[in-house]
Amino acid sequence: MKKVLALVLAAMMLLGMMPFALADGVVSVTIPHYKTGENVGAIFFLPQVERFNALYEGKYHIEIEELTQDMYADKIQQLGQQRKLPVLVEGGNTEWIKNVVIPNNLFTDLAPFLAEHKEVADLLIESNLAYNTTEDGKVFSVALPVIRPMGMYYNGEMIDLGGKTPAEMSWDEFTEALGDNKIAFMTGENAWTTTLAFSSMIAVEEGGAELLRSHTIDKLYDFNQPAILNAVAKLQKILQNYASSNTVGAVYADAANAFMSKNAAVIANGSWMVGDFAEDGGKWSNGFDGSTVHGAVLPGNVALANTDGFGWWIPANASDAEKELGMAFIAFMNTPAELEAYMLAEGGVAPNLKVSDEYTEKAKASGLMYEYVNAVNADTIICPSFGDCVPSSVGDQEFGKLLPQLIDGTLTPEAFCAELTAAAEETRLN
Repeated sequence: MKKVLALVLAAMMLLGMMPFALADGVVSVTIPHYKTGENVGAIFFLPQVERFNALYEGKYHIEIEELTQDMYADKIQQLGQQRKLPVLVEGGNTEWIKNVVIPNNLFTDLAPFLAEHKEVADLLIESNLAYNTTEDGKVFSVALPVIRPMGMYYNGEMIDLGGKTPAEMSWDEFTEALGDNKIAFMTGENAWTTTLAFSSMIAVEEGGAELLRSHTIDKLYDFNQPAILNAVAKLQKILQNYASSNTVGAVYADAANAFMSKNAAVIANGSWMVGDFAEDGGKWSNGFDGSTVHGAVLPGNVALANTDGFGWWIPANASDAEKELGMAFIAFMNTPAELEAYMLAEGGVAPNLKVSDEYTEKAKASGLMYEYVNAVNADTIICPSFGDCVPSSVGDQEFGKLLPQLIDGTLTPEAFCAELTAAAEETRLN
């Protein structure tokens, strides 16, 4: 009886790992992802999934399970440890991927896929493909071939920069120009808007940009360094004097609301936010008008971008049918039409894509998007963000958790950096 029970349980587990097939033979899978709900990435991603489902109607179908961004990497790691990974994963905990997934070949090699889909391979950014290629020539993941330097937005109706752009100003000069106006910071989730601003403060410190650039692969564990200490001191001063009133505990939706209700005049964010300013989509209040918004790089002439990262990957234990679906979705996302739609919606450039004339016309007509993307100039400091350079749990959770204590003065900059260092070291042990 024990043997029979064991066989039944094994069969049930196997069935649980099989792709769910509808009665008409459609292979349907569920993918947990953070680009859902209030996450700004949902605006493009969810309709893209629906376009894929429509294209492959009768063959493939993808359902999306909602997760918050700060929990995504940990959730994926937990599912991996339980051998319940979804068919498609976007990135994840960098340390877990490097130390567990890749060494143990727990992924599907996408090198044969790229060999069969030269139209996709030719678009990929060379440095990113190299980052995703193992020593034995396997390809772990495929990232979208788009570079999107991130900066900020400011409300031209609320602040007067005296004819200058933020690129021409230091953080001290910029905040002085703010007067009584505030910046839309946040401490909740992964402290996204705060992290971007903080990253630019590191980048303008002596050796700061080089420090960030050198730790996208081998993560930064020691934060007791002059460039970071000085940036934390700057951040503390700005948070204490210019943070929007809802900063402590704020998640992204709260920070965005502060900006679009004129409770803040500035928000650091990526190009994907442009869509929120095109017309009143129900997010504006308190007399906010999207036409008054300007796109810019961050003070000190800093833009944030990182090509060293993981993209979409497929677990090794996926069935053949699941792998076919996963590869079809990766190929779909990398078609010229989808890439152009993505760049129009969220900004950025695809260096290896010859864009259509229609795309060029639409990009120029987009106004704010064109201003934002073209704020980068030959002198712009381009480097990864702080979150790209630290252990995932530090960037996604610990940094934001410590910020309230930095704001109320419980932690000095030195103590703040010591706490971050301790949290980072803890990840080595785990």
